[in-house]
Amino acid sequence: DELEARFTADGLVYVDKNGNVVKKAGEESEEGDDDSDDETNEDSEESGNESEESSSEEDEQEETTAVNKILAIGMRVKGRYRAKEQFDGKETWCDAKISGVNHSKNGNVTYDITYDDGDYEDDVEPQNIRIAKKTDEEKQKEKREEKDKAVKKLKRQKAKEKARQEMPFVFEVPTTLEALHDMIGTYASTGTDASLIIERIHKANSVRLDKRNKEKMQNFYDVLLRRFIAVGDAINSSGDGGEELGRYNQLDALTQILYRLSQDSPECAGAVWSRRLGIFQNAHAKRLRDSEFVGADDDTFSAWPSTGTFLLLRALGHIFPVTDLRHQVVTPALLFLGQVIAQTPVRSTNDLIMGVLCSGLMIEYTKEAKRIAPEALAFLAGALRLFTIPNTDNVHFAIPSLETASKSPNFKKMRAFVSEFGDFDEVPKLSLEEDEMEDGKTHVAVLCSVLSIVKKSAETLKISLRNAESETFSEITDSLLCLKPSSKNAPFPACVASHVQRTAAAVSDACKLDVPRTPLRRRTGLSISERAIKSLAPRMEDPSRYSMSKDKGKSASQAAIDRTRREFKREQKAVSRELRLDAAFIENERRKDQERQDSKERTKRNKNFAWLEGEQAAMNQQVRLGGGLISGGGTGLVRAKVKTGKMGIKKGGKF
Repeated sequence: DELEARFTADGLVYVDKNGNVVKKAGEESEEGDDDSDDETNEDSEESGNESEESSSEEDEQEETTAVNKILAIGMRVKGRYRAKEQFDGKETWCDAKISGVNHSKNGNVTYDITYDDGDYEDDVEPQNIRIAKKTDEEKQKEKREEKDKAVKKLKRQKAKEKARQEMPFVFEVPTTLEALHDMIGTYASTGTDASLIIERIHKANSVRLDKRNKEKMQNFYDVLLRRFIAVGDAINSSGDGGEELGRYNQLDALTQILYRLSQDSPECAGAVWSRRLGIFQNAHAKRLRDSEFVGADDDTFSAWPSTGTFLLLRALGHIFPVTDLRHQVVTPALLFLGQVIAQTPVRSTNDLIMGVLCSGLMIEYTKEAKRIAPEALAFLAGALRLFTIPNTDNVHFAIPSLETASKSPNFKKMRAFVSEFGDFDEVPKLSLEEDEMEDGKTHVAVLCSVLSIVKKSAETLKISLRNAESETFSEITDSLLCLKPSSKNAPFPACVASHVQRTAAAVSDACKLDVPRTPLRRRTGLSISERAIKSLAPRMEDPSRYSMSKDKGKSASQAAIDRTRREFKREQKAVSRELRLDAAFIENERRKDQERQDSKERTKRNKNFAWLEGEQAAMNQQVRLGGGLISGGGTGLVRAKVKTGKMGIKKGGKF
């Protein structure tokens, strides 16, 4: 029997012809999922069987000829060498390769083959060519690849169908991060699905659709910021997560959605970011207080913000403009980053990486506006001094936390780690993942990252500080001189040494160390004429010198005639305009006078009408009372009725 789908209080159900509920929609989907898995396995088995059958058929055809097939160029075959020239049908099969395919007008196909020994033949007929047999390993490999492709294709199709059937297009706005995670855990199986859910929440509840969504979307904005931090921290602890999770792609999608939300309601976005930066500030102050009670040798504790926080601050530069002189969000973020760099202690290599990342963020914020980030430059200079040879010079650090870190045994060995690493082809990149931070390449990556940031900063601030570049990069210049990459005690690898040379050249070019600096000159005071306020005289129009572009190329008399004609037209228009205004004014005054006269006549007429109505009412009252009040006149009929006494008898006669 066919079942009918109906919507009830329990949701979508299927009923029979008698109205009995047979099953619910959810039960069917679960069965469908099981069936889909079974079908996937069955299809994969069928594909495997088909591949086996096809391979067996190929083996059978390999033993014969390639008459019924069109061979591809580059295919391995066996050719019957000079078949037409052999005596008594003698066959000599040699290994060869297809070098060309020829199609004739009558539909026949011939091949050009090249033998392994260097000989070749043209226009070989298909019956003289056999397909070379494949080895068992090649056959098994092809079978596995075909089977894996079929299984992946079926799984992708089933996953897409399942997502389309189960994931709704309209979601309610989650009010907390836990509610968003529950929603993602219910409907999403990959990182792409999670990004799709967040995008659908924004599209279904956008402020552009309904301005009443402003409050809940402002709350959702804060939830997305916390989600961003959570994903960033997961990258630090567990990495990207592969194609299934794709945490870096999730951060890219979140950045785009945050940008759209900021465009929809800039005031709400600014308020949420200001509150979040205040939370960051309070949390950092608490970590600094806690660090005072932790021993200096304990490298497990870190007072630096988390990786997710730094990644969120990195996305901030893509959401709001960083070139404004003062900004509601970017300026507090810059102050927060400067405070973190200047006050946070460095206890481990992880802290040093966070400091380099924070310095890079400050320089990224300020490079477009050509501003100086003194905290970032001082930290980079101190980070370079950590790679100097210990106990050789009296090293000075501009950041106190780095001076304390330089006395730690772990940081004293950083120069040795870099020199013992050996040479390499590519410069290692600094990773944010915790597992890769402990790798042997970390120290080299830190040094190369610091050099790259310094080089980029020098190229950005070049010729923009007005001869103050040497003072700006003085600490970095001293640190580069202290590195001594060619030292005999602990020389740098060749790649690192060349990187140091390129950075030093960029800093030297920016500071113009080879050019003598122009001495300071005392500026003279302004003269009286320069201090005076300029007065601008009004320019009066001189009709004799007045000329227009229309008069160019005309004689003086013709130009004067045209000028007079234009002046006449202007005067005529002005007179017409004044006449129209006067006529309108006169008409308005006439209407006002007429309205006053009409109102007086109307008042007089209404007064007369009121008197007549009062007289008529008095007469009607006398008639109703039987005429007792009538005396001394009246109409003849009334007097006659009064005299006869027939008037008002029913009401008591005369008074």
